[in-house]
Amino acid sequence: MGFEYPIAFYSILILPLVLWILWKGIHYTGFISFLFKSEQPTQFYKGLKIAAVIVMFFSLVLVGARPYVEPRATADFIFLNDISRSMTARNFCSEPSFLDRSKEVMHEILENVPEGRFGIIAFARLAFPLTQMTFDHSYLHDVIDKGLNVGMIFEATATGITNGLSVVAQKKVGFPEIYGDVEYVILFSDGFMDGDWRTDLTQSLAEIRQAGIKVITVGVGNPGETPILRTIDGKCVDDYLQSSGRPLRIPLQDDLLKFIATETGGDYFGEGTITELISFIRENTLKPPAENTPFTQEQRRDISDTFLVSATVALLIFLLL
Repeated sequence: MGFEYPIAFYSILILPLVLWILWKGIHYTGFISFLFKSEQPTQFYKGLKIAAVIVMFFSLVLVGARPYVEPRATADFIFLNDISRSMTARNFCSEPSFLDRSKEVMHEILENVPEGRFGIIAFARLAFPLTQMTFDHSYLHDVIDKGLNVGMIFEATATGITNGLSVVAQKKVGFPEIYGDVEYVILFSDGFMDGDWRTDLTQSLAEIRQAGIKVITVGVGNPGETPILRTIDGKCVDDYLQSSGRPLRIPLQDDLLKFIATETGGDYFGEGTITELISFIRENTLKPPAENTPFTQEQRRDISDTFLVSATVALLIFLLL
């Protein structure tokens, strides 16, 4: 247990004054009872009243110090997010794109795994970190909403999963002080890759396994194929993007994503199985934190309410006496 405002404990210095005032009050109560020949307060009555005041006082001091407890388990995760053009796929402009849907899953994970430390790496043909590894989930939510966008690059629909996985493995090996504790990567993608993807993934999956990383894949997409809608002046219009005179449509290649999960010892989840995904993370990835783990206030659980209840009960006992 820790305290956000330990300076509040200095207020204990006035406890002797409080007890002296209480003792004087009990003394005058006994004196008046004696004058009116009433029953004198018993020692039990005096002791219980003093005890109630002491409990109430210490409880209020603890409330002022803002006590908290920190998580008993944590883990480091990397969100590896596909930002290729295929992630803009949707049937109508009124629908969220694949990327928007992946963002919703990321938000849910952050909300339901508050003790975790996360970093975000985005990839299309190239892969690059968007954030550091951090416990600051408010910052991560903000980056997901405002900084995770599809980039317009050469062969923009190509999904460079191989490069994304390789970069993650290289980061862990090359920067162990930052990424050394990362054991799980959560990959969000539609899995859209042309060609012999099993062969193309061989090298990057070997690097991931060698780095000691397991990949949890999250398939984002629809059954069948989903078109990519055009944008004019940055606004979506209900008109299909064409390729070779035909509407460009994106399939969800969940077989590829399942292959990655299986080959790395992870697991595959569809975007609609968020509850199962979070349960998997909580049951299989969290472990006791190292000493001096730099949790932020978001990971701390305020337990002031417990002491506020004890102060209230002590006050009621004092008033009833």
